[in-house]
Amino acid sequence: MKFSFFAAIGIIFAFGLLVVPFQQAYASASSSCSYNVQQVSAGADTEECSSISYCYTCVDCCTVSAVFQMTQEAFKNYRKDFIMDEYYKCPVEPDFKKLADEFRNVHLLKVATFGAFFDASTFNDTLRDLQVSSTQSLQSYAPSEQICRFGTLSRSLSASEAKVNADRLVLSEMGLVKNLGSKNSISAAGKGQEAEARMRVFVDRFCDVQDNNSGLAGLCQTATPVKDLNHNRDIDYTRLMGTGVTINADLTDAGVTQDEASVFAMAHFLYGHQQLTKRISASDINENAESMNLYSEYRSVVAKRAAAQNSYNIQAAMRMAGSGASDQYMKAMLAQLGVSSAEAQTYLGAKNTDFPEVKGSYNAQMNLLTKQIFQDPAFYANLMESKANVKRSSAALQGVGLMQGRDIYRSMTRSEMLLALIVELEARKISNNVQAVKK
Repeated sequence: MKFSFFAAIGIIFAFGLLVVPFQQAYASASSSCSYNVQQVSAGADTEECSSISYCYTCVDCCTVSAVFQMTQEAFKNYRKDFIMDEYYKCPVEPDFKKLADEFRNVHLLKVATFGAFFDASTFNDTLRDLQVSSTQSLQSYAPSEQICRFGTLSRSLSASEAKVNADRLVLSEMGLVKNLGSKNSISAAGKGQEAEARMRVFVDRFCDVQDNNSGLAGLCQTATPVKDLNHNRDIDYTRLMGTGVTINADLTDAGVTQDEASVFAMAHFLYGHQQLTKRISASDINENAESMNLYSEYRSVVAKRAAAQNSYNIQAAMRMAGSGASDQYMKAMLAQLGVSSAEAQTYLGAKNTDFPEVKGSYNAQMNLLTKQIFQDPAFYANLMESKANVKRSSAALQGVGLMQGRDIYRSMTRSEMLLALIVELEARKISNNVQAVKK
């Protein structure tokens, strides 16, 4: 441990003050006592009391304990008078107070500096957290263009589906009217009238003179021949409904288009082509058991035809005009895929330019939502956006998937119905054979 400069001076000064009491003791002893002073070789004086009687009173001042007491008193006086009263209170205490103040000021300055750094660090961390939260909120609550595309493309999907059901009901009713021979229908009088009416429609709308080895010149119109676009459209399912997503047909308006005539004509060839030669007269339908069985059998045939035709009606109705509320967005989507405006109009609205453009069909909307939207590279690029938008896109895809799954489910139920009809027809054959054997 190192001594300070003031401590060293104090020690030297203390030893200096000790000399004075010793000298005073020596002087007092010399005046009242007789001492023998011996000079030792080292040069120090050795003082002893003499053995004479007058020195008896000085015994105490010459003993070792007296010297120790004198020394102790000197140190006490030194400590009190110099160390405490003069040295400590004058230079030491004020200086140490100043030194303590300086140390305190230095440490307080360091504490203030550290506090400023901590405060700045906390402020920066808080500011960073606020900025991160703001950025995350901006990313989370700002929907991307892709999620908006799902919303706009499916905006009128429910309304288009409602039109599908309406068109399907019209087609179903037309099939029942024909098969039941309702009044004012083409088959009201029976097979002959129905065949003649269908032939007139064929000549006017679908006849191609090149068919039958160019043998239809006497049947088809030559003055105003049928356009190539309409040739055999009454029997060509591929050209009518197998290509494209919309046909130029809308059974909810007052107009009649070529595609509507084609849909009805094809239905006539597919379902109920063979009608009764003549309708059952009113007199033949009575309470007679045989008469009732005959008409019941006929109605059973009509029911099976209606169930079978329902699948065709659904396919046609899904391709007919929808609500049209999403047409502009569907055209914009096709333009992004590289389809020109004219091609998009033909693709969505009208394959037959002789008639007004119709609105986009339910089938067109579902085709864009479940297939063509994924053919755009921008769809996959948009997946690199915020996690929130990716989750929104995932939810939208799940919703579209549910709609598509519902359409698939309905198609499966129709297939199940048709399979049940086939089983019933086979079972009926077996039943008829069993009944014939019994007879």
